[in-house]
Amino acid sequence: MTLSARNIASASIVFTACNASSHGFSIFLYSALLPRIREAFNLDYSQAALIAAMLQVAYMTASLLSGIAAAALGARRLVALSISACPILLALAVASEQVWAFAVCLALVSACAVTNWNALTALAAEIIPSTHRSRVLGLASSGAAFAICINGALIAALGNIDIQQFWWICAGITLTVALATVVVLASLPKPARAQAGIAPSLQRQAWQWLDLCRSHSVARHILMLSAFIGAVSGPFLNFLSAFASAHLGADAASVGALWLLIGASGAAGGLMLGWLADRWGTLRIMGISMAAFGIALVAMMWRHDLPTTWLCAGLFALFYFPVWGLMAAYVSQRLDALQSLQVVSLSMVGYGLGSALANSACGALLQASDSFTLVHGWIAAWLLASLWLLARMQHSQRLPHATVTSG
Repeated sequence: MTLSARNIASASIVFTACNASSHGFSIFLYSALLPRIREAFNLDYSQAALIAAMLQVAYMTASLLSGIAAAALGARRLVALSISACPILLALAVASEQVWAFAVCLALVSACAVTNWNALTALAAEIIPSTHRSRVLGLASSGAAFAICINGALIAALGNIDIQQFWWICAGITLTVALATVVVLASLPKPARAQAGIAPSLQRQAWQWLDLCRSHSVARHILMLSAFIGAVSGPFLNFLSAFASAHLGADAASVGALWLLIGASGAAGGLMLGWLADRWGTLRIMGISMAAFGIALVAMMWRHDLPTTWLCAGLFALFYFPVWGLMAAYVSQRLDALQSLQVVSLSMVGYGLGSALANSACGALLQASDSFTLVHGWIAAWLLASLWLLARMQHSQRLPHATVTSG
C-alpha cells in the first residue's frame, strides 16, 4: 500500500494532534498546574506525588492491555475510540469537586493517551513508508509539546483562572481533535489485510513479551531505556512548577512562560530530531540531545536562577518529546508491525513504572527534606544510566551478529 504525500501529511497532523490533546491535557497539564492543584485541594507534596504516580500506574496498566485491544479491534479503530473517550473523561474530571474523582478521571485520560499512542505507532508501521517514519513519529511524539505551548500560553494569559475552567477549555479542544481524527482516518486507504483479529489473553501476551525480550536485544534495550527515561522525566516535570514558584519565586506569568518554552522546544525537537535521525542515526541523535540536557541539569544544580532553569527545561523538552517517536521508528525498522506494537506497549509499561516509582520516591524526599537538590541528583543519576545504555545499544548495533539478536 502506497500513501500519497497528502495522505502522509494529513496522517502526520492527526497523529500529532491526538498525542497533543491526550497527553498534553492529562499528565503534562497536571504537572504544569501542580501548585494550583495543591492549593485547590489542600495537598502536600507526598499527596500530589501519589496522584502523579496514580496517573503513571494507569498509563502502565493501559499499555499492558492496549496490545490485546489492538489485536481485537485493529489499530485504526483503537486510535479513534481512545481519542474519542478523552473529551468525555476531561469533562467528567472537572464536573466533580472531589480530588479523588478528579484524579481517577485524569488517570483514565492518561490510560487513553498511552492506548492511543501505541495504536498510532502500530498504524504508522502499517501505512507510513519507512523513509518517512522517523519524521512522522518524531513529530507525533512531540504533539504533547504543542499542547504544552497552549497550556503555557493559557497559564500566562489567563492568570488566576479556575482550574475547572482550564480543563473545560482543554476538553473542548480535545473534542475538536477527536472529530477531525475520525474524519481523516476514514479517508486514509486501508491495508489489504484486515488488522483486527482474535485478542490474545494477557497471559499469552506476557509469554509473547518474554519470548520477544529473550530473542531480540532491541526489545530489552528499549524496555530498560524507557524505564530510565521515566525515572528522569517524571520528577523533572512533576516538580518543575513547584521548584520555579516555591524555590525561585516565579509568579504565574513566569511559570506559564516556562511551560510555553518547554512546549516550543519540544515542538522544535520533533521537527528537527526526526529529520536528523533519518540522516545521522537515531541512537546518535538521542545520545547528543540527552547529553546536552545533562550538562544543563548540572548547571541548574549549581546555579538556582530562572535563566539556568529555562535553559535546562528547554533542553529537556528538546530530547524528551521526540525520543518516543524516535524509539518507535528505531524498533519498527528492526521488527515487524506486530512485534513493534508489542515492544512499544512494553516500553510504555517500563516508562510508567519508572516514572511512578520516581515520583513517589522524589515526593517523599522533597516532603522530608524540602530540598530540590536531592530530586535533581536523582534525575542526574538516571540520566547517566540512560546515556550508558545508549552507548551499549550503539556497541551492540555494530557487532556482526546484531542483525540477528536485534531483529
